[in-house]
Amino acid sequence: MSSLPAPHQQQMLSHHKRRDRVGEVLREKIALILLHKSRDPRLQDITITGVEVSDDLRRAKIFYLTRGQETEVRLLQKALHKAAGFIKQELAEEHILRVMPELTFQLDESWQRGERVAHLLRQLSKETPPSDDSQGSS
Repeated sequence: MSSLPAPHQQQMLSHHKRRDRVGEVLREKIALILLHKSRDPRLQDITITGVEVSDDLRRAKIFYLTRGQETEVRLLQKALHKAAGFIKQELAEEHILRVMPELTFQLDESWQRGERVAHLLRQLSKETPPSDDSQGSS
């Protein structure tokens, strides 16, 4: 028996690798555009954490982090939405893809969930007394 995947599985694997590579390149390029070419100082203070590209490479969801408060995050979201056309134009000049994907921006909340889980685990460890196996039967 061969351990090689069937031809259609190989094609799917290579397609996912391409999608992931495109996402990583977009993440790097968008971060550089925001840092060096954006005139809006709010956009220079965010971190692009990842890009999810659709299977057909027509849509890209850009995840970002910011140190701002919730009200600032809403203003930043509006600024990113407004800058999407500029960012897409700058990406097009890089000739990464024949067709530039539609860009949407979403606050990356994964780190907040991680912090919440870590906080809960710390609380749990404080509340749970250490087990003492030395108190067995005498």
